[in-house]
Amino acid sequence: MWIPRKQTTIAFALLLTSCGAPAATSSSEIAAPDTTAIDAAAPDTTATGETAPETTQLGSGITDSMAAFPARLALTTKAGNIVTLSPHDDPVVTPGVMAPTGKVVVSASYMGGRTKVEWHQVRNDEITPPVMLDGDFRPAALAQDGKLAALISSAASTTTVVLATPSGGELRRWTFDSVLVPEAFANAFDAAGDGLPMGVFVIEYLAKDTYRVRIIDTATGELGLPLNLRDKSQTVDEVMTAVSRTAVFEPNNQLLFTLYQDASEGGENVGSFVHTLGLFNGVWCLDVPKELGLADHPGALAVNPSGSRLFAASSTGGIAGYHVSDITNFGPGMPEATAVAALGGEAFRVAIGASQTEVVVALDGRLFRLDPETLTVTDSFTWDMGVEALTVLDNGNIVIVGTGRMTLVSADDQILAERPVAGNLGEVTRVAVVD
Repeated sequence: MWIPRKQTTIAFALLLTSCGAPAATSSSEIAAPDTTAIDAAAPDTTATGETAPETTQLGSGITDSMAAFPARLALTTKAGNIVTLSPHDDPVVTPGVMAPTGKVVVSASYMGGRTKVEWHQVRNDEITPPVMLDGDFRPAALAQDGKLAALISSAASTTTVVLATPSGGELRRWTFDSVLVPEAFANAFDAAGDGLPMGVFVIEYLAKDTYRVRIIDTATGELGLPLNLRDKSQTVDEVMTAVSRTAVFEPNNQLLFTLYQDASEGGENVGSFVHTLGLFNGVWCLDVPKELGLADHPGALAVNPSGSRLFAASSTGGIAGYHVSDITNFGPGMPEATAVAALGGEAFRVAIGASQTEVVVALDGRLFRLDPETLTVTDSFTWDMGVEALTVLDNGNIVIVGTGRMTLVSADDQILAERPVAGNLGEVTRVAVVD
């Protein structure tokens, strides 16, 4: 059966960053942001039967065989739950925020004027002794190792930010006269300090979907400006309007990529972009080819294991590939996609995963294996359920998750194993192998 760790569901945003169309000045009341993780996908649907040439039809009905899957998997749901699965244990459901590396989940529950904060180790489901905070707080961001958490308590126009660890308890507490949501910790430390990162990247909301990026100096508690990722002699101070859709973290280069849709102007979506946040203190906006249609269609991001390639896919069937070095290195030209392809046929949702040797894109129940450099289709098959999330393993196997079940598909498109997934968990937005 499914074992819930908590009763309180904590939803959180994949946070907005400093890119997009300039925002118009507004005197409207500033509201606290909706921090539910947003995935712009329509309700689940089965495959329409439209397939690429020479496709293989995959069916269901195989006996549950969890042992064939990777030893440890973690599913992230749209509702803000992390579900950990292993061959011989019941799944464990933890509402909360996962660390960028996927090894720790922090959850919080409020009772009697205090918040109990717990750190859940994803690899073995151990929970550390709780830390108690005065007030009602929820986790918003974690350091890479998962030990340092930023939690917030928001009112209409103020935000209290607390930094805490399982060993040190509450380390910092600041109150700001603005609506802030922490996004990530800078991966730089003050040698003369107390071991904390030098800064916390935050989103400052000025109005609904209108924001700017700031960084809290952990030594002084002051809000400052982030640097330009490609030119560290420049700071970034822009007010933008856009909506966060999905994000992926690349640990080798310390980059957080987030896909955004610019907010509508006169009923028309302006465009889309991939915001790049470098944890060594730097931000940058990456243009997405217009032919992908990501201004007003669902999209998904993936990076390969080495961190050298970034991929953006759209439910319109479009996909673009980038060299990460083009994004992070300063140069005279603007970084652009090195390859763009059209898979054909619009879908309700899209999912994507990448290994070093291939990229896999799912458009509802149609799946395509692509060459990572040219984005040429090398193979395709259909599945009898809409794909919500997938991951590509080094051996060419694919873990596919849809409403009701999880399937392991071999490199030659054969079903190796399946396992039911409880429908009451809602939509799955990410599946990852836990090291």
